[in-house]
Amino acid sequence: MRIDSDIRQRVEFADKNKKVNPLDLSSDQDLTIAIMNLIAIEDMCGGKLSDMVCAMRQNLMRRVVNKADDMDVTVALLGGAMRRMDAGNRAMDCGDTALAYRMYDDAYGLYSLFWGVVMGMVSGADIDLSEYNAN
Repeated sequence: MRIDSDIRQRVEFADKNKKVNPLDLSSDQDLTIAIMNLIAIEDMCGGKLSDMVCAMRQNLMRRVVNKADDMDVTVALLGGAMRRMDAGNRAMDCGDTALAYRMYDDAYGLYSLFWGVVMGMVSGADIDLSEYNAN
């Protein structure tokens, strides 16, 4: 999967221009990493714990995603990015660096696409979720 390089470049440009210190992650970026971890916990758990984690994730997502219509697609994009990072880490542990780097590249592309939707550069309605929900 290749994400449009124009979207990636525009997201990176907008991100750099809003940072005071280019080496620091913004609070929204920090929050999205936390949300990806919550998605991973949801994937592993069941029952009441999963429900509690889901409620927490939804509350945090509302702080980042302004349009309710984009909520499903942005969760799918972050979840897809998190799963590809995990697959990349497993591939790296097994010594398959080529696969690991492909997974990391895909994860970064999905993460960039997430920010493209959040920043209004891409319409969430135009994204086919089935491609990003696959492992």
